[in-house]
Amino acid sequence: MSNNIFTFVGKQPGPTVTIMGDVHGNEPSGVIAIAKLLPNFSIARGKVHLIIANLRAIEQNVRETDMNMNRAFKDESLFADRRQLESYERKRALEIMPYLDESEALLDIHSSSSEKSTPFSICEPHSFDIVSRLPFQIVSHGWDVIHPGGTDYYMNKKGGRGICIECGYHLDKDGPAMAENSIQAFLILMGLIDGDIPPKTPNQKIIYAHDIYHTKTNFKIARKFGDFEEIKKGEVIGVDGEIEVRALEDTVIIFARNVEGKGEAFVLAKIE
Repeated sequence: MSNNIFTFVGKQPGPTVTIMGDVHGNEPSGVIAIAKLLPNFSIARGKVHLIIANLRAIEQNVRETDMNMNRAFKDESLFADRRQLESYERKRALEIMPYLDESEALLDIHSSSSEKSTPFSICEPHSFDIVSRLPFQIVSHGWDVIHPGGTDYYMNKKGGRGICIECGYHLDKDGPAMAENSIQAFLILMGLIDGDIPPKTPNQKIIYAHDIYHTKTNFKIARKFGDFEEIKKGEVIGVDGEIEVRALEDTVIIFARNVEGKGEAFVLAKIE
C-alpha cells in the first residue's frame, strides 16, 4: 500500500504547506480534487505536501476503522481510551505529523453526512485573513477547545495555520470543484503559485462553536437538522437512552446525527 503522500518543491524559496483529503474515508471531495490535480501539479515557490490520509477507511468506504482520525493528532497523554493509541488512525496520524511539523499552514478538506449540510470553513482567528478569501459564507472557530486532536488543532498548537473546509454533503456534485477552487486560492494566498489574489467573500458570517454533546448511551435526533440551523431554548434535539436532550438557550446546531453507543452527537454554536 502506497503511503499516498506526494511532495512538490518549487524552483524558488517559499513556505511549506500541507493539503490533505480523506481524514475520514467516506468524504470524497478532497481525494477527488487531489487526484485531479496530481498529474499536472506544480508550484513556483516553496514546498507542498499533498496527502490522502485515511487509506484503510477509504478502502472500506467508511468514516473510520478504529477511531476518528480527526481526534488522533494530539499528545499521547490526552487519550482517555488508551486502546486508541494502537489504532490504525493513530498510527497513520503519527506518519503524517512530521509533514505538518515542517509546514506553516494546512488545508484539510472534509464533507458531511447530512444532506442538508452547508459548506463552511473552520479555523481560529489568526487564520481569518486566509479564509476570508476562500469560497465559504460561514467561518467557524472554537473547535480546538471542544474537540482537541484534529489536524487543524495540531497545526494551531504548534504555531501554524490550521484550516479545515467542509464542502457540503458527501455526494454533492459541487463538492470536488469547491475543494479544487479552495486549493487554488490557498496556494495563491500562501505565495506558492502565481495568480490574482481572490477577493474577500462578501457577508461572511463568523460563528463560534462552544459546546459538543457527548452521548451517554444511544442518541437519536428528534428530526433532521440543517447545519447552522437556529433552534430555540427548550426545543428537543434528541433522546439519549430515555432522556430527552433539549436546547438550554437559543442556539445554532451543527453536525446533528444519530449515535450508537458513546460518541459526538452534535455541536452548538453562536453567531457573532
